Amino acid sequence: MGGNAQDCLAECRQYGSPQLCEANDIKCWEKCKDLKPPKPLGVPDGFHMTQKNLTSAVVFDPVPEATLYVVEHKGQNDVEWNHFEISLQPVFSIFQKPEPIFCDAIEIRVAAVSPFGTGPFSEPFPFGPPRPLVNPKLRLLNMVYLNTPLKSDFYTANGTVEITFQYEAGAWPLGVRDLDVIPMFHLITCAEPDLSQGVPLPEFIKGPLPNTLVGRLGSDMMYRKCRFVYYAQSISSRRCVTRTEIRSPPPGDLQTLLISCDTVPDNPCVKKEYYQPPICGQINDIQYKVTKKYHAPRGKEFSVDLNITFDPIIRENEPPTVYYQAFYGEALPYPRKEEEALAGVNMTRVLGNTSNCLSFDANGFCLENTGNSVNVSGVHFDKLYGITFCAVKDPRNLTIPDLTQNNRAFKPRAHKIFIDSKEYASGKVGMIVGIVVGAVAALVVGIIAVCCYINRKQKQENKLYQLKLAQLEREKDCRYIDFPKKHDIWEIERRNLIIFDEVKLGSGAFGAVYLGKLLGKSLASKDATSPLGVNLMRAENCQVAVKMLPEYADDLSRSDFLREIGLMKTLGYHERLVNMLACITESEPLCLIVEYCSDGDLLRFLRERCKYMMKLDAAGINYHEPPVDNNYDIDMVITLKQLLMFAVQISYGLEYLSSKGFVHRDVAARNVLVHGKNACKIGDFGLCRNLYSDSSLYKSKGGRLPLKWMSPEAIRHYEFSMQSDVWAFGVLLFEVITLGGSPYPSVPPEDMLRFLESGGRMERPDNCPENFYEVMCECWTVDPEKRPDFSTIRQKLAGQLEEITEEYSYLTLDAQKDYYNVQYGDQKPDVIVIPETESIKMTSPKQSVGALSINNLPIDDVMTRGDDAGAATAGDSARRRDPGAVSLTMGVDNIAYKGDSL
Repeated sequence: MGGNAQDCLAECRQYGSPQLCEANDIKCWEKCKDLKPPKPLGVPDGFHMTQKNLTSAVVFDPVPEATLYVVEHKGQNDVEWNHFEISLQPVFSIFQKPEPIFCDAIEIRVAAVSPFGTGPFSEPFPFGPPRPLVNPKLRLLNMVYLNTPLKSDFYTANGTVEITFQYEAGAWPLGVRDLDVIPMFHLITCAEPDLSQGVPLPEFIKGPLPNTLVGRLGSDMMYRKCRFVYYAQSISSRRCVTRTEIRSPPPGDLQTLLISCDTVPDNPCVKKEYYQPPICGQINDIQYKVTKKYHAPRGKEFSVDLNITFDPIIRENEPPTVYYQAFYGEALPYPRKEEEALAGVNMTRVLGNTSNCLSFDANGFCLENTGNSVNVSGVHFDKLYGITFCAVKDPRNLTIPDLTQNNRAFKPRAHKIFIDSKEYASGKVGMIVGIVVGAVAALVVGIIAVCCYINRKQKQENKLYQLKLAQLEREKDCRYIDFPKKHDIWEIERRNLIIFDEVKLGSGAFGAVYLGKLLGKSLASKDATSPLGVNLMRAENCQVAVKMLPEYADDLSRSDFLREIGLMKTLGYHERLVNMLACITESEPLCLIVEYCSDGDLLRFLRERCKYMMKLDAAGINYHEPPVDNNYDIDMVITLKQLLMFAVQISYGLEYLSSKGFVHRDVAARNVLVHGKNACKIGDFGLCRNLYSDSSLYKSKGGRLPLKWMSPEAIRHYEFSMQSDVWAFGVLLFEVITLGGSPYPSVPPEDMLRFLESGGRMERPDNCPENFYEVMCECWTVDPEKRPDFSTIRQKLAGQLEEITEEYSYLTLDAQKDYYNVQYGDQKPDVIVIPETESIKMTSPKQSVGALSINNLPIDDVMTRGDDAGAATAGDSARRRDPGAVSLTMGVDNIAYKGDSL
């Protein structure tokens, strides 16, 4: 580098090493020219700390050119810094401090070191007192009933249920007495809700055993069959004044506890004996003949004795019949032939009863019977009678329903009995027989001619009539009751309901839906101990949705409407269902009163936000960091976290339906309603059916069914089950994650079965996390038995919701995706015929169908097959015709009927 040795020595001092070269080290001095000026080192930054048991790890960002790091510490009251350690990596661990200073806070600072020197120390990093740790999974140690009343400010219970949990805390040198654990113990639902008084949550205190918590609940939780969710929510240290909060435990640590008479030992519950009541009206047909004729004394009417044989309906899931009891009496004909085919005649007065049992034992069981026949005496000529057969299942319960009630939906079938006196006139039997035979033959010929004429002129009308009649015949089992109902606690007086005719929420197959309001306490409120009465009290003075059947509706529509009301009564209350609140069936027009959801159906809700967010993208507005502008609507921007929350809520409601034995058959976003912009409720139970205990399948005869939401077995065999609802829920998840995208956008409806059976499935859409798509694919498993149940689905989605972070929460939409732009080609079949082989063929192509415009969006792709027409989606048709609905170019309705074109 030139210069003498003094110049070189001065250069060496710049590096803090004046002895770098000794005086006699010629080679070193010769290399002195290679020394370079020092490079400044950066300051360590980005400190953060993690704790495992009692060891804490401090991690910071590495400094370029640094070889090692010097760590120093000092206490809160110390002045001098003390050396802690030298670390080769940008991380170091702080182990347990001794007990005297265990809870003291300290400060840490770090400096980087390289071969060229030491950099400046970082800003002090505070290192607070240690926090205790606890396993969020609690162990239920004991649950016992105590015969001690439980009282609080506004709550009283006659008994107490004591619950003991055991927790697992991490090692803590200050001992368990220094720790306080607080569990999360939250009420999910009760089989029998009671809103007459508030229910306080139990306060858990330390138990007598180590690491135990004891809490007490009122015994009414046991009678109401309430279910709770629990886990260890927090643990804190008294001396260190530190606390560890667990806000999102792993799904496996989140457990549920059912408190009922079956789960609480030593309870005083009284189990009521149940004896099967008689089942009435379950007879296919009867035949009768005159066995004896009585002459009329002094002008009185003739009377005869009859022997009546009957063909009973035998069901495998019912207990065996002990004997049959028949009730007969005066009757009137029904005005319509549909009612006559379904209900026989209208029995108005019971005159007597008879039985097929000849002798009984001391317990009421039949010892000898006459088979499927009974004898009836005292029947007069030219009078219309009705006879109802009741199958006695248990002689300890002979309660017969009201056979003369006016409610046709619950009235058992009465078969017709009519004896024409002309057939039994003395001395003219042969002539009468000849006349009758000739008349019958002529009548048959005339009927055949008329039927042929009607068949040619009114073929379509007869088909629809047969479809509806078959549906009513299939569902007539639901019209019979076991016990007479003196008072329906769901029924309210019309004066307690205000209907806002100017606020029409929609219209459907059964009529219109209006906004309404319940006034005061309904009639059922006096029965506040029942869940139904309490449910009505809950709806006092609140807005409701009123589904109203017009007075001009025919009897078939009325029967379907009453069937839907009866089904919703059996569903029970759940926060994720659009619950029935009351009904009016004793006067016209019939009304079904349900909860009001302010934001409409989920499909429209999502598509409105999809359109709004696409407009923001087109305008170059970053809705991740919204501008301060009054025109920006934050409620119209939806996040992935909100979508996951909707999915969890819907799965919760479907889990409840499946636990009650119901299959929905139309799980789709259009049938989910939104309230308050953050709560989803499952609605539209027009296709909902109950599965009997001996079967897991509901065999449909077709109808207006949502093809693109149906599983392969449902499309091919019309078989619906809880597993087919799981398949449809997977399609609903696709609608949710795409903000209302059209499922299977590139597959025409007529090709759906072929596409699914060949292994075709929808690909993962944009913004869809991998684990969310995995749940969708599990729902679309070919084998129904291998699909997950709704409980498993809910737990998986809830775990994903807990793990999602805010920075991953926003969506990025691509308006060019095919599920926002559906086009099935230039030619589209108008009618899809499904022959007996159940293969799908196309006939009668009539018109070209291109991509739809943004203002012309249908909601779903459906095919209609068979007899369930009219039962489906009574509520969605109104939402589809709403002129205010925001639509994207997402789909084409494809409606087909089994048979000829309608």
